[in-house]
Amino acid sequence: MSVIDLKTGENLVLKALVWRGTPEPPREGLVFLREGRVAAVAEGDNGCRDKVPAPGSPDLLELPGCTVIPGLIDCHVHLALDGRDFSRARQQWNNRPEWQERVKADLQETLERGIVAVRDGGDRAGIGLEAKQLVMSGRLAGPLVLACGQALHRQGKYGSFLGPGLTPAELETAVDSLARQGVDHLKVLVSGIVSFSEYGRVGGPQFTREELQRIVHRARGRGLRVMAHASGEEAVRLAVEAGVDSIEHGYFLSEESLHRMAARGIAWVPTVIPVAGQVRGQWRAQYTAREAEIINRTWRRHLKMVRKALEMGVTLGVGTDAGATGVCHGRGFLEELLLYREAGLSPANILLAATRNGAAILGLEHLLGRIEPGRPAFLVAVEGNPWKDIGALARVKYVFRPAQ
Repeated sequence: MSVIDLKTGENLVLKALVWRGTPEPPREGLVFLREGRVAAVAEGDNGCRDKVPAPGSPDLLELPGCTVIPGLIDCHVHLALDGRDFSRARQQWNNRPEWQERVKADLQETLERGIVAVRDGGDRAGIGLEAKQLVMSGRLAGPLVLACGQALHRQGKYGSFLGPGLTPAELETAVDSLARQGVDHLKVLVSGIVSFSEYGRVGGPQFTREELQRIVHRARGRGLRVMAHASGEEAVRLAVEAGVDSIEHGYFLSEESLHRMAARGIAWVPTVIPVAGQVRGQWRAQYTAREAEIINRTWRRHLKMVRKALEMGVTLGVGTDAGATGVCHGRGFLEELLLYREAGLSPANILLAATRNGAAILGLEHLLGRIEPGRPAFLVAVEGNPWKDIGALARVKYVFRPAQ
């Protein structure tokens, strides 16, 4: 696998199957790259072929048996955590060289899996936001990082490792403070977490509808989108009524909530692998047989709702919750996609969720999600045809991106 940084003054032509990020299947074609951008795309016998460099030219990269696609997007990660040992990762927060070295490796792993952008879901130490700044400055190599800094949660409720607890009187002040820090979006914890010992139980709502509306209104005034950690029907309903931009997790939501989300254009990032992964590999041993049964029932119900969401017209994104226990950065992405396949989604729908939809959820439609002339060249070449077999995304051959 090679990461190719497209420098100023460099031109390159890719010859391969090309999937442009549309509902249409890939076609044999050429992608002309100039100074880090897509200059032209020629499919089939469509023009530009007289401009193709001669075979063997360093300006021509022939990729037989490969498909070029838009770069993948992980809509929900936690760069402050490593997915292996929560306590150890927390301890590293007080040792900048240690966490920077670990985050450097995680970002590299993420990029090498074809993921060109991630949206961080926050941490109390502000590591996700600092990682974004390090990537922007070129001090860390990796995908684009969008960060929320710290997440908003109710004082005394779940989420102390994601941000300081707030009282109702502090909501607007907290939003303003984060905006001044240069965050890309806002994260609000509307619920607690899903129980693995009692099926269907979720930590209750943290804010009232009026409080959530205040948060959303203030965020809008600062030009910030709002991602809402919400599981359980009551919390999802409150978040939807408050007008958030995306529901994160969404375990045990109802079809009625999916209808409302579709009608209001609220996206869903289901994050299946953090739950499904608990009963796989080494993680299974920490649960009793009864708990494992509850976990399995939980994620299998979730997959059914993912399928219903697609049928109802809800915009689905892909988020791994990477950093959560059992979900390593980069590697969890394909596992999440394979669960979408298990839910009955076609490769086409999965690809759209992983690229174009992710770009829309992050507000980066102008940069990511499609292969079109004029756009930055955030592209991935994989061996095989993911339109026919989504498993082809495991075989990343090249990642292309504009040089920083």
